[in-house]
Amino acid sequence: MLKKLSNKVKVLILCVLLLITSITIIVITGKTYIVKFDNIDNSYNLNNLIIETYENEQIIKWTDKKLQNGILSLKIEALTEGKTYITIKSDDESFYNIIPIYVHKLGFITTDSYFGNCNGSITIPISIIIILTYLLYLIIKTYKKNMKKTIYEYKNIAYLGIIIFLSFVLINQFFTVLNYEGLIHTIKSTIESSYIFSTTILPIAFITSILITISNIVLIKKEGFKITNILGLILNIGFYLITFFPLILNNILQSAIWIDVHNEQGIALYIQEFVNLSVYVVISYIECILLSTIILQIIAIKRKPDLNKDFILILGCMIKKDGTLTNLLKGRVDKAIEFRDIQKKETGKDLIFIPSGGQGSNEVISEAQAIKNYLLKQGIKEKNIIIEDKSKNTFENIKFSYNIIKNKTDKANIILSTTNYHIFRAGIIATKQHIPIECIGSKTKTYFWINAFIREFIATIYSEKKKHIMIICLIIIAVLIMIITLYLSNIM
Repeated sequence: MLKKLSNKVKVLILCVLLLITSITIIVITGKTYIVKFDNIDNSYNLNNLIIETYENEQIIKWTDKKLQNGILSLKIEALTEGKTYITIKSDDESFYNIIPIYVHKLGFITTDSYFGNCNGSITIPISIIIILTYLLYLIIKTYKKNMKKTIYEYKNIAYLGIIIFLSFVLINQFFTVLNYEGLIHTIKSTIESSYIFSTTILPIAFITSILITISNIVLIKKEGFKITNILGLILNIGFYLITFFPLILNNILQSAIWIDVHNEQGIALYIQEFVNLSVYVVISYIECILLSTIILQIIAIKRKPDLNKDFILILGCMIKKDGTLTNLLKGRVDKAIEFRDIQKKETGKDLIFIPSGGQGSNEVISEAQAIKNYLLKQGIKEKNIIIEDKSKNTFENIKFSYNIIKNKTDKANIILSTTNYHIFRAGIIATKQHIPIECIGSKTKTYFWINAFIREFIATIYSEKKKHIMIICLIIIAVLIMIITLYLSNIM
């Protein structure tokens, strides 16, 4: 029965069960609590200590006290709902301490704040760890299953980015449990870790943005000005606007007379904190997606294809005015020839070349014909070349070439040769057409590769936009819950 449930339902059931379990444990164990006061002389006579409660004295009672290693432990028991204070002082007034105590409707005791520490409250961060671990397990399982099926899907990047992000959150939760000092302390630690993560990544992101800007400037000089050549600059501008937005907002609010962000019990301070934290956590998430894009692009480029291919598809691109190949296209063809030579040497199996690409309005011949001419000059026999000269884009390159292959045979092992930055997107286009294919890529100029990579990153975000929007919304909701908890705990 459980196997038939969707993963979302399973996670929801787990959350509900853990919530009920945590509340039950807190209610059962939280009716008593040991309050500790430190820096007390061990030689001090406990009978000379004055322990008082005021403001609703009948809310609690203390049942035991013990002094050991300079720490006074005072066991208290809940009597009725309300708020009070425990004051402890020496008869000579050499020391004095006061702790607020809350007794909740369900009968459990918290100290220091309304959502402060209490017996059994550690089950909350432990429950979060269990949920995160289970989520991580489900996503890793899905990611591995999908990668085994095909690497060429944008959802793989989304899955890997989420894995990186959840791993960071999970590690942080482990540290909060190991150093557990109550729910409020856990929330504050989580908030601080979010800032630390964003701040740590920021210098790396800043250096990367400089390299992207330089590469775009070089690209514009080499290839001319057009939108596709300034994607890196656009991304950088957006990154800086988002990153420095909290700092700009803070400066405005600090000097504003229409809102008070200095009052710790005022809502303005917490609204500001919510905006700041939301921005930094979302930036951290996007950086994780960017990192996963880099990782999968590298995996795709470094992937070693099987030496069992029947056809090799060469993706065309613009040729020179005299009908010869540009360096970019020549690199793709040379990579295809290199693969064919390796396969033939290792296995003795030859293959068929399929140059693909139609004739543009400013081209003297089709790209496919230009590739064929080059292949013939490199010693490839004409019988091993079949041109596809009708396509106008990558989608058609793959579709029309596959139609040629299907007319030859029902089953064929196919490999595609393109430029390294284009491997992942070409593979995805083939996957969307349900065409089984492997890819190899030739090297290209660094300045061109970086901008092309940015294009792939944007395509990744856009392709899985619903998934990313949902996760970002969940992140913001989690941030909102934390901030509301801090606010309520501070005013109650």
